[in-house]
Amino acid sequence: MGYDVNIQRLELNAVIDLQGSMQAIKNWAKSGLPPLPDKPNSASASDGLALYWIAPERWLLRSAIENEERMLEITQPASAPIDLSVVQVSDAFRFFQIVGPDAGEIVSTACPLDHHLSVFPQNGVSYTSIFGVKGLLIRIENGFEIAVEASFADMTADYLARATG
Repeated sequence: MGYDVNIQRLELNAVIDLQGSMQAIKNWAKSGLPPLPDKPNSASASDGLALYWIAPERWLLRSAIENEERMLEITQPASAPIDLSVVQVSDAFRFFQIVGPDAGEIVSTACPLDHHLSVFPQNGVSYTSIFGVKGLLIRIENGFEIAVEASFADMTADYLARATG
């Protein structure tokens, strides 16, 4: 049985891990960041940058790798204040896109998180288990993106291919 999905391994993304209070982030990165998401486990985006609120006082800033220098200028990791941790983690993640009418079926195979639209909305983002390893699930238009640690990318690609039937 096959599924009506398109699964794509995405190019390397620029990712910066931000840890600190919402106020500390607002004070430090005065301009250039997308608006801070209004609730946990959600995302916001503007000007080619996405900001994920993934845990209390924990955020991920993501964009195309071409925007990495701009992201570093906005976040200034080397001179961040003591109440804020700013770490470039672009090499740590690999992203996959799963889109199509049956995208939810593939995600149900990959992870235990309830991703129904009523509980995991259009801008939803959360850490979960992806094929038994820690991963990030992101709802996008017409499907999902998942991110896993780079060392698990080949395994994840293989499992996603097998899940499609």
